[in-house]
Amino acid sequence: MFRLLSKIFRRNEVDCKETRRSSSDYLDETLPPRKLAAIQNHLSNCGPCRAFVDTLASTIGILSRFPRVIPPSSFKESLMDKIRRDR
Repeated sequence: MFRLLSKIFRRNEVDCKETRRSSSDYLDETLPPRKLAAIQNHLSNCGPCRAFVDTLASTIGILSRFPRVIPPSSFKESLMDKIRRDR
């Protein structure tokens, strides 16, 4: 019962787990307005989550500077064959 009441009264709040789970959508700016506000509020009060999101943003920025590598068409099939053999 307490959990249910807690969820009702804290509906617009998110915890660290939810913030980290939503961090890609946050950085991609694809969150609905209510969730965006809750994530922003959490990030303004939680140093570890703010550091996590900042690090993720930096990593994405660094990776975006590299050219995209497209594997040969046979790659997926050969990888799946290897996985099946190694089981």
